[in-house]
Amino acid sequence: MKRKTLLLLVMTSFIISTHAQKKEKQPTTGYAITALEKGGRSWKEVKLVDVTTGEEVRSIYQSATEIEALNARTKKPVLKKDGNASTTTITTTTPTVEVRQKKVVNLDDALNQAQGTTRQVVSRVIVMKSKPQVDKPFSTNSAAMAYDKKHERLYYTPMGINQLRYIDLKSNKIYYFEDETFGQVKSSGDAPNQITRMVIASDGDGYALSNDAKHLIKFTTGKKPVITDLGALIDDTKNGNFSVHHGGGFGGDMIADANENLYLITANRNVYKISIETRVATHQGVIKGLPRGFSTNGAMVEEGSKVIVASSESTAGYFRFDLVTLQAERVSKEGAVYNASDLANGNLAFEKKKKEKKQENPVVTEEAKKPVVDETARNQRPEVAYDNNISVYPNPVTAGTVKVSFTDLPVGRYQVQLLDLSGRLVSSQEVNVNAKLQVNDFNLPDVAKGSYLLKVSSELNKVSVTNKLVVQ
Repeated sequence: MKRKTLLLLVMTSFIISTHAQKKEKQPTTGYAITALEKGGRSWKEVKLVDVTTGEEVRSIYQSATEIEALNARTKKPVLKKDGNASTTTITTTTPTVEVRQKKVVNLDDALNQAQGTTRQVVSRVIVMKSKPQVDKPFSTNSAAMAYDKKHERLYYTPMGINQLRYIDLKSNKIYYFEDETFGQVKSSGDAPNQITRMVIASDGDGYALSNDAKHLIKFTTGKKPVITDLGALIDDTKNGNFSVHHGGGFGGDMIADANENLYLITANRNVYKISIETRVATHQGVIKGLPRGFSTNGAMVEEGSKVIVASSESTAGYFRFDLVTLQAERVSKEGAVYNASDLANGNLAFEKKKKEKKQENPVVTEEAKKPVVDETARNQRPEVAYDNNISVYPNPVTAGTVKVSFTDLPVGRYQVQLLDLSGRLVSSQEVNVNAKLQVNDFNLPDVAKGSYLLKVSSELNKVSVTNKLVVQ
């Protein structure tokens, strides 16, 4: 009898443990503006997708479904109206001619315009004959969306229409901020003023950005929303040829971190860090490791410094890249995924995870109280401290350069010192930290292969961290 009882307890424990493990392995999902089918080019569907499988988890909005739109202020039905016919001037090498035809625009092809070359061209005028039905939620497609986790809303703006809208995920109703200017776009052919980037930041407000980065628009999400055009982004003096206003960087998406910064990922893979307070955009570099032809049109934070990106042009997969190293890797399994003009979720970069509740009256052995010490260097070097705010990579070092990342540390001067295991100074470098996230290169001298210590300390040693470094 005891044996059967014991066996039953073991089986029950195994089942509970297995169930708990399955419960923990939640799929990584995000909201995507996409087409009905994979590889489509009509950005009128909204789906919740699993980025590890590339498949649809749930349909959020279907363009074939008739949904009554409501005014975001009054909650009354939106009056149906047609868009006005308009003229759009484009450049061409053919003689000037006036043609009446329907204007069809691939909404993410704006990134292919204005590549910085100059040539002589002659203009022609194309007149839109048909009138777009602007009252439908995604009638003119969309490439900018943000998930408001607090209010369970998906904010977005249609292409060619300067209006903010949102889907209420609790009621599946759609609301428009009617007759309220949201940007300066004049038509679907007005590529510079199209809004293709949007995110909810750590301050709880939403931010949207035009292709030419001359209009950063803030919208509050509380009971009385306010829409404000903050003006143009300002290039950091270090940006050089990588201006945030360059036409080659049209398209893409924005994410936010936990420290009131925005990150712009342009469709041509450039990454900029934007201070919400100053609107200064600092070029971080270009994402590496993405397949050829993969434009970065949608982005969302996975966790920490990991960002998931999707392409409107490619169904090759979803990829993640690191905000610190800018190195990308495939995250989805083999097979086609839904290409998307935008991705969104509620995660913030560099957001610290909530600490687990400590066990009451935990039993701590004397052995567990002892600090972990490298036996090779015992009694030969100072105590090694570790701090999540300072990280060193790559480790081991193979190319003679190591990167030191400073996250959310006090502004000031820091000393980076390379020591041997006896504590003798080999080389040092002074670093001025003036940003919440900053990465500096530390060039190693010509040293023998082996183990060293890299010590990072602030003035008066208020911050002092030492990491073991292996040189190969």
